[in-house]
Amino acid sequence: MKYLIIGDLHLSEPNKIPEVIINLAKKMDGIICTGDLTSKIVLEKLKKMNKTFFLRSKKMHRRMTRDLIVVKGNCDTLVSELIDLPEYLEFEVENKKIGVIHSHQFGRGNLEKIKEFANSKKLDVIIFGHTHQPLIEKRGNLFLINPGTLTGAISGKGIQTEKTYAILEIGKDINAKINRL
Repeated sequence: MKYLIIGDLHLSEPNKIPEVIINLAKKMDGIICTGDLTSKIVLEKLKKMNKTFFLRSKKMHRRMTRDLIVVKGNCDTLVSELIDLPEYLEFEVENKKIGVIHSHQFGRGNLEKIKEFANSKKLDVIIFGHTHQPLIEKRGNLFLINPGTLTGAISGKGIQTEKTYAILEIGKDINAKINRL
């Protein structure tokens, strides 16, 4: 299974999603977004990019042909129309347990708290955002993945960032790569 991982879009208009990302999404088994879309129409664009999506709730679990996994970021909480996004999701692929969270809940870039959280959930992979800084790191049996920011949005520390995304491939092994636009 191959996933496109994006995050920290900070967009008000969906037409600003780069064409290369739209085309890449069509080749993936799903899209994982770490939040901070900041607009419901951007979420709708992600759904269209992915054609079908993965619906999860406490009462319902339905897998379509592709997955769309989106969590709420701290900037999404200001947008009432996005209020229905969960703060955390987890799913399983090829017997690997993956968790997705924006990570503002742990402070900016607190990898130790993120790792503690992931270990408490017995995750193989934790995907998070918030810092706008791309990261792929393996700590013991845990992969930590932050795709950075798809749009190059300035970080909360006022640092200019590159436009980045990640590709996650899960089979017998876990492979991940950061890519720059």
